[in-house]
Amino acid sequence: MNFNEYCRSVHPVSDRYPEYVTQKEMCAILGICKSTAYSLQKKGMIPYEYVSTSAGRRQRIKITDILLYQYKKMSFDELENEYTKDLRPYYQKELRDFPPLLLVADVMRLTGYSQTTVNNWILRNELKPLSYKNKRIRSFHQGRGLLITKESFLDFLTGPYYRSITRKSDAHKEQARQYEQLFDTFMSKRGAVNV
Repeated sequence: MNFNEYCRSVHPVSDRYPEYVTQKEMCAILGICKSTAYSLQKKGMIPYEYVSTSAGRRQRIKITDILLYQYKKMSFDELENEYTKDLRPYYQKELRDFPPLLLVADVMRLTGYSQTTVNNWILRNELKPLSYKNKRIRSFHQGRGLLITKESFLDFLTGPYYRSITRKSDAHKEQARQYEQLFDTFMSKRGAVNV
């Protein structure tokens, strides 16, 4: 579904709201609090401008910008779409020098997170280690930890959990910057261009 179809079918908001809304109305549309709205605007995710009114200075936000943000968020959180299919080759290229079975240390090196964090991902079953008859298989070398297949690691990297981590490591921030560029390319293919 492209952005124009999304606006027409999912949100008949244009019937209920004018072309421009205030920050308070934006909060009601998105179902978020004022501090979240401020944070989104500060990060540049939802553009706005200030206008002078008889009641004082107010923010003016285009309804199409709010819908575009909502559409991007929905598309970014989808488990399977063209974007995640484009993201997989990116990570395959990053992992080409790694062996088919990865150690926790390899995952730490690529993601930039600590051993505790990686082990927590495994315990919560976000990152699936190699297992046989429900028993996790450890490395043959003493003290190296669990083994993780390259395919399950790719599934983890392209899944919504990894993409939605808020406190990112430096390596993850760099990856996020690169895949946001991929995402913008994907969104422009779907017809969602900043209006």
